[in-house]
Amino acid sequence: MDKNELDTRLTGGNELPQNLDAEASVLAAAILSEKVLPEVTSMLKPDDFYKPAHRVVFAAICELYKRDIPVDQVSLADYLEQSNQLQLVGGKSFVLDLANNSFALVNWANHANIVKRCSVLRSIIAASTDITALAFNAPPEDIESIIEQSEGMLLSVTNREVASASRPLGDFVSQAFDEIREIATSDRHIYGVQTGFTQLDDILLGLRPGTLTVLGARPGVGKTSFALSLALNAAKKGASVVFFSLEMSGTEIATRLLCSESGISNEDVRAGNIDDALWAPMIEACERLSSLDITIDDTAGTNVVEIRTKARRMLEGKENGLVIVDYLQLITPADPRQTDRNVQVGEMSRSLKVLAKDLQVPVIALSQLNRDLERRPDKRPMLADLRDSGSIEQDADVVLFLDRSLTEDEAADSTHDRPPLGTARVIVAKNRAGRSGVDVLLSFIANRTLFMNYSGAQE
Repeated sequence: MDKNELDTRLTGGNELPQNLDAEASVLAAAILSEKVLPEVTSMLKPDDFYKPAHRVVFAAICELYKRDIPVDQVSLADYLEQSNQLQLVGGKSFVLDLANNSFALVNWANHANIVKRCSVLRSIIAASTDITALAFNAPPEDIESIIEQSEGMLLSVTNREVASASRPLGDFVSQAFDEIREIATSDRHIYGVQTGFTQLDDILLGLRPGTLTVLGARPGVGKTSFALSLALNAAKKGASVVFFSLEMSGTEIATRLLCSESGISNEDVRAGNIDDALWAPMIEACERLSSLDITIDDTAGTNVVEIRTKARRMLEGKENGLVIVDYLQLITPADPRQTDRNVQVGEMSRSLKVLAKDLQVPVIALSQLNRDLERRPDKRPMLADLRDSGSIEQDADVVLFLDRSLTEDEAADSTHDRPPLGTARVIVAKNRAGRSGVDVLLSFIANRTLFMNYSGAQE
């Protein structure tokens, strides 16, 4: 049964899943951009479009691309006319109107996903309808055959999704070999985004594409400051950083980065105590920061779907991307009806891992720790301290804890081996690709909220 031509009587009077605006947007993007064309033709098929005219146009686009003919309004209209299909889609004006939607390039990937989702749902409805008809007409002695046919119909819906993620082992072996060779021939055997913290990079071998790193710390230790120091280091080494701040405003983040980069204390900046001699380094810091590829999104109440859509758009065409989310527990749940906090946070951590794999970039998610840690004499964090969900530990490829003494008395506690004032430990609690259970000592400059390589570490 054709999934796009089901009688509404068979669907209980309900209209089939469709989004004609998304379909038109995808067609427009394919016509307007040579970059979009190969991706969208591999992602969608003509049958995924509900509107017959859209199916015809997309089939023509695919055929032109297959023949290595540039796709534009003129060549597309000519092809449709030569194949006697131009009037079927509504004439040349229909094609021209499609290509006038330049806004389609902004969010074409999300629109393509909408088209694909609606297509899958229609396929499920069609398969269900066919299975229902089979069940009503099934001969009593042939139930095994009916079951087999039903399973085949459902598998036909999912096979396309499975095939898109499946490749021969040889493909993955070749990819793994290329990664090994790249690591072996690099100067410091770092693969992926460098954190700029020398010892940490030596342990992690860089932040690898497709991985989720969770950074936890108790309140006041400096999770955000550490993440900003890392973002600054990574950007200076050529990374494109997208920083989602769900707690602080973009202006607050920029102020912190200016203090870190200029060497002027936060207290002086907040109090307005900036001497004439300090304006020059402040202006120089502004120029250096503005030249870095760091994008900040401070939208409150953001959910993971929005994070993925924005990150995809902001990192499109960039080879060395990094996404930082501050912080995990402030992400808005995708399903507000779900009230179990552990389930909510677990879904968020899984979604961020999917985001990392989907975009093939490292993702760092900051996370709160349980308040029980504050009541322990030993303030050193451990995996059990991750707040709200055990799924965070399970989903993360790397778990880092930031540990710092907040008072002189705490730093003087020799019984529990607390870090001295002016230093911080990064505890590598989990590391799927290498060593774990090791500490990295960093210097912490409190008045600039800046983390740096420890003075004893070699650059």
